[in-house]
Amino acid sequence: MTVESTPYPEKFTSRKDKLPDGEEMGDWIPHYLTFVVKGIRSPNVTQKTQLHLQRFQQFFQNTYGHDRLATCVKRDVLAWRQSLRQQGLAVSTVNNHLASLSAFTTWVQTHKPTLFPVGDPAKGIGELILPPLEPRALSDAQVRSLKSICDRLYRFHQRKGRAWNNIVEIPSHEHSRSLRDRAIVFVLLSTGLRREELIMLNLEQVDPQEPDRLRGARRARITKVAGKRKSERTVFLSADARLALADYLEQERPRDVSSQEQALFLSASSLSSRRSDGRLSPRAINLILEQIGRWHDADVTDPERKISPLRPHDLRHTFAFQLATVTGADAYELERRLGHRSQRYIQRYTNPPEAIAAQHIEKF
Repeated sequence: MTVESTPYPEKFTSRKDKLPDGEEMGDWIPHYLTFVVKGIRSPNVTQKTQLHLQRFQQFFQNTYGHDRLATCVKRDVLAWRQSLRQQGLAVSTVNNHLASLSAFTTWVQTHKPTLFPVGDPAKGIGELILPPLEPRALSDAQVRSLKSICDRLYRFHQRKGRAWNNIVEIPSHEHSRSLRDRAIVFVLLSTGLRREELIMLNLEQVDPQEPDRLRGARRARITKVAGKRKSERTVFLSADARLALADYLEQERPRDVSSQEQALFLSASSLSSRRSDGRLSPRAINLILEQIGRWHDADVTDPERKISPLRPHDLRHTFAFQLATVTGADAYELERRLGHRSQRYIQRYTNPPEAIAAQHIEKF
């Protein structure tokens, strides 16, 4: 059994417990997690920190056949960093691993300075330089053809085969929800919601929520969108999004809802793997968009129009770039609608993608 698959036991129950006597990471890491991380950092950060340290321990064991901290030097940390990059991990993810290890070794060095004979092995190892933040916003032409595909999604979901050749109205597959998927794409394009924010939406947050009123409204919104760091914001629905959402609420959602389900977008009730609350999973959103992207690319001949692989964040980038364009890159408005506080990411959305930047140069 690998180290990574074995959770560390709760060895210590009191902060008065003495430090581990040995040099093994298997003793020091759980002590560090218990007294420095768990209950102090968020559960998500705690889980990631444990995973990062487990990965370093596994790497060290695979290299030397043991996990003694006393033999760990700076060269080993650098080799681990290179190994993470060779595994295909993103630069930011590698930097997070290094930060977790550095905090751990600093703590060990503080409490037992003699354990590392040549000093803290992670000290002085800087972060990898992050690549330029380039958005993947769709062009106006791509958005137009994407919406065209979404308006025809029902045809892609229809059953196929000779048995249906002479049928006027061919039924769709049992689990397919073409109107829901169309509404998801239009809502993401209209609001710039993150994937997780979309999943957690409830019907009561849509104003107005009645299909007839949505169709006739000149303005509709989604309120109390729960973002990062316990933030909330209001987003607005475009005309296309209002119509698509009204169609879904009127024709498909009633098939999948019961008195207990509050989620705006629901999985098909016929699915055996459906969650108890009916909400779509993050993976389900990914699969929906990836499939729509493939159908889109099969339907267009111009290679410049192709969009696969289509991802939720591509639609967020598209919304953000369009919002930056119409508002003159108003940082305050971008922050309000995107739920971002980092100017680094705000600037990411205001910079045009390479394809659009190239079109600007052609006008000179």
